[in-house]
Amino acid sequence: MHVQDERLRTGADVSATLKLATALARGARRDEALEQLTYCEDWPQPFNEQGLLVRAEVLARRDPVLGLEMLAAHSEEFTSSEGRFGYLVTSANAYVNTRNFDAARDMLATARDLVREDIMLCARLGYERARLALLTKLYDPESDDVAVAMSDPSPSAQFKALELRSWMHAGREDYASQIQDLLGALRQFRDSAPACDLTSVAIALHALLRLAVELGDAKAVAVGEAVYEAIEWTRDIQDLQFLCIRALAWHAFHQGDSGRAQWLFKDSNDLAPTLAWQVMSHADRAFVSRMNRNESWAAEEIAIARSIESQVEWDATHGEERQALVMLAELLARTDMAKAQSYVSTYIQLGSDSLDPTLAGAYERRTLAYEKYALGRVQAVLGNVKLAMDSLVLSYEVFAHIGFNYRAALAAAALYELTEDKDWLEKARVQAAHFEKSPLFRRLSELDKVEEQRVLSGLTPMQRQIAIALSQGADLDELSHQFSRSRFTLEKQIEVIFAALGVESRHALRAELRQRKML
Repeated sequence: MHVQDERLRTGADVSATLKLATALARGARRDEALEQLTYCEDWPQPFNEQGLLVRAEVLARRDPVLGLEMLAAHSEEFTSSEGRFGYLVTSANAYVNTRNFDAARDMLATARDLVREDIMLCARLGYERARLALLTKLYDPESDDVAVAMSDPSPSAQFKALELRSWMHAGREDYASQIQDLLGALRQFRDSAPACDLTSVAIALHALLRLAVELGDAKAVAVGEAVYEAIEWTRDIQDLQFLCIRALAWHAFHQGDSGRAQWLFKDSNDLAPTLAWQVMSHADRAFVSRMNRNESWAAEEIAIARSIESQVEWDATHGEERQALVMLAELLARTDMAKAQSYVSTYIQLGSDSLDPTLAGAYERRTLAYEKYALGRVQAVLGNVKLAMDSLVLSYEVFAHIGFNYRAALAAAALYELTEDKDWLEKARVQAAHFEKSPLFRRLSELDKVEEQRVLSGLTPMQRQIAIALSQGADLDELSHQFSRSRFTLEKQIEVIFAALGVESRHALRAELRQRKML
């Protein structure tokens, strides 16, 4: 036995230490919790079992393999029926997060024999079984396991069960029901904050904010913002704080408050936990700047994002930060087609197999829609009209079907730019009308009021982008790099552009594009 403070040899003092460690773990203060749990394996029964389970859960928050290794090293110390049950379900939870679903099933099957008539153990087993079903893409919010998980009346169990069921709804693309369950879970936090695991609360909050922003649900955003203010944020959940601020920034932008959006994006950048997320924060600011026709600011943010991106090891990422590649591809499609295509290719090569399986992006169809939108934008610039249309139409159909109106409007607007078919413009306007204060809705409303604001007729998508890049000062070598074309081909393209627009010089081209609101 390790030498410990004498006070930890009595059950009463060990109990107090365990309670403190549990509270610290729930409050996302993991280093402090682990410090309290030093040598907890030497505590008297049953405190040693309970301490080891808390330690395993804390370690698994950082890396599920660490939690599994710790449990395996102390497996023989779980001798009581309740302790053995805790060992099995905690191990199953970690196995799910490592995608070892067969091992998780075996653990839960063994745990079932230990449940007997204990309501709380039945509810915990039901929760873990339902969670395994969710992460293996079996979406049944009305399943017996979900119902059993909901039967535990404790606030913390109710929170977890509601959050779990919300993702069952998401798997069925029933986002209205997902929002209702997330709101219900956060009400449990509001009423019984100390009992709820703060990391889980922050995850649920981000899910609510992100979804409410996409659906234009201002009331849900207001609830989420109040919860955000009530959370005592710690370093262990800084990544989730970053994501929540980012979602609030996008809400401000969609509501027409671009100034607040930019300040919130700046705050999120200060919190960005990794280089990949820093890329995302600068891409966010570039996108907002471009939508507000501030191209110089957009260019500055894009340059910073590209500089940081070159340092990122994308193969080592496992979360939603990968979407930064999609955003950069869209931002660069008009000026650096080759790099935009490279970003999309990298994103596609990463796939979804290495995504954290606890994230929605690991199994939701909307992830494919994001990817297809970016790919369509790049293919349009390449001049591959058929490929671009196929990708953009699929993106539009998914986003329109699931009620992501802003995303659907972007896809429809891209299809209008590609085809000049006013049916797509009307679809874009209908979708954007859900965000009538947004710069996107304003731009779509004005798009064809006067001839100068129309898309450049008679030019291919690639020629339009060459014209823009040329007017912004790019020379032939730079154009060759950006568009992957020879100098000879580009010279011919420039002749076509000048003839189509009735200009004879770069200066006149720039003036003409300004006249047409293209710069």
